[in-house]
Amino acid sequence: MARGVRPALWAKPLALYGGLVLALLVFAELAEDVYRHEGFPWDRALLAWFHGLRSPFLDGLAHLLTLSASLPAMALLAGGGLLWAFWRGLPWVRLLLALGGSEALNLAGKLFFARPRPHLFPQLTPEHDFSFPSGHTMASLALVLGLFWLLEENPKAARLALLLGLPWALGVALSRLYLQVHYPSDVLAGWALTLLWFLGLRLILGRRDAAPRGGG
Repeated sequence: MARGVRPALWAKPLALYGGLVLALLVFAELAEDVYRHEGFPWDRALLAWFHGLRSPFLDGLAHLLTLSASLPAMALLAGGGLLWAFWRGLPWVRLLLALGGSEALNLAGKLFFARPRPHLFPQLTPEHDFSFPSGHTMASLALVLGLFWLLEENPKAARLALLLGLPWALGVALSRLYLQVHYPSDVLAGWALTLLWFLGLRLILGRRDAAPRGGG
């Protein structure tokens, strides 16, 4: 019986390690080229494609999605989530770590790589700080993954957080490209770095949670 259980016990850690390695490879590949100031042909091609989609409706939708992941909005969402988790006795520190670590990595990445914003086409919401990696992309995905982790002991609620949250996070990321304030490589790096941080947390803290506790 123990032999039959063993593959199931290893499946989750292997999936976490596999995802972590993949995210690390993707981010490292992007970061190396950005550090060397080498361009990506698909960055320009995709931004040109988004520019060709311009319409009043999509302009408004992109602004709304970007606003939903702005600093004030994220502070409100994160603060509300933390207060709710504390009130319900949920492990609120999981959400705090997911969001706080992602934000710290984003700030460090922007300062280290100092990549200018794209100016291939007019920006619909001008941004003047650094571009790599995308902060809106990282914050929105970190919030969704943090909520999933927070609710993990309730599988139905955790799946619902992903079902509702991931399309929103994807929309936020695409809005940054539509508004011409990020390169696609900024967004892809933001996803990879956030996933890298989240999976690293899961592996480190998951071991502690799984460790046997001493009893009386």
